[in-house]
Amino acid sequence: MSPRWLTRGRRAEHAPPSVEGDATAFDLWFESGDGVAPHSTGDPTRPRPTIDAAGWLGSAGPGISPERWPRGSATGLPMFHAITLLLPDAFRRHGPGLPAVAFFQGEGQFARARPEPTEWDDDPFVADIARCADHPQLCRRSDIIDGQFALVRLTQEEFDAGPTPPPVDPRRPGEHVATDEGPNAWDTLEPLVRVWLLERRDPNAGHVPVDLEAAAGALGHASPFDERFGLRPWAQGLASSHLGGTAFPVQGLPPGHTPFYLELEELPGLNFGGGNAQIDLESDTFGWSCG
Repeated sequence: MSPRWLTRGRRAEHAPPSVEGDATAFDLWFESGDGVAPHSTGDPTRPRPTIDAAGWLGSAGPGISPERWPRGSATGLPMFHAITLLLPDAFRRHGPGLPAVAFFQGEGQFARARPEPTEWDDDPFVADIARCADHPQLCRRSDIIDGQFALVRLTQEEFDAGPTPPPVDPRRPGEHVATDEGPNAWDTLEPLVRVWLLERRDPNAGHVPVDLEAAAGALGHASPFDERFGLRPWAQGLASSHLGGTAFPVQGLPPGHTPFYLELEELPGLNFGGGNAQIDLESDTFGWSCG
C-alpha cells in the first residue's frame, strides 16, 4: 500500500510497459506547481501524472529509525537526504525485498574528526551518536576529495513509512557547528517535492552507459550527438535525472557501471559543483563531476 501523500488518481504501475522488450529506462519528473518538470527546479512542462508518485526530494527521508539515519564518519552529523525512490522491477538489483533506495550527501572535504568522548562527557550530541549504528543496507561512498555519500536500500515498509523528518538536533548552541563544506540534515533544509517515473524512450536503454570519449567504440551504443555535437532529435526530450539509458556525465564515467544506474542532476541541497552524478544500483559504482 502506498503512502497517502503519494497517491493521486489510479494506482501506479511501478514498472511501466517496457520501451523495447525488457530494456527500459525511466525519466524522473518533479512536482512543479500544478504540473511536473524535467528538472528539479524547473517550471512545469506537462500535467501532473495520474499515477502514483514514485518518491520524493527534500530533507524528509525514508521510514528508518533516527538511530539508523546515515551519519558522517568524521563529524557524526546526520547526512542530508536528497531523494527516496521506489524502483521499477528491473532496477531492483538486490532482490524484490529491497524495492526502493534513498540517496544522501554528507560531510565535505574539510571534515574534522570529533573529539573522543570521555566518561565525564555530558554532551547531548555525543550521547546521541553513541546510540547510532549503520543501517544494515547502508552503502557508503566517498569522492576523490573525501566528500561522503550514502545509498540506503529500503524495504517496502521503510518506503511506505516515509517521508519522515531527520533525527532531532540535540546540539547545544554554538557546538558542533558544521565547517566541512558539505550538507547535513540539520543545517540544509529543503521542502518536500514529489517525483514521478515516466518511460524514457531511449535507444540506449538496457545498455551499459558510456561517456562521450568511449561512445564511438561502444558496440550497440547510439550517440545522442550528431556530427556538429548537437543533440539528435530523439535525445532532445530526455530528462537530466533518470534510471538507465543514455548517460550525460559532465566530464566522464568511472568504470564498473551496468545498465541499471541512476543519473542525478544537482538536486536541491546537493553539491555536485553544478554537475551531476551516476549511482549504479547493481555494482554500487559511484561518481560525480562538476560543471
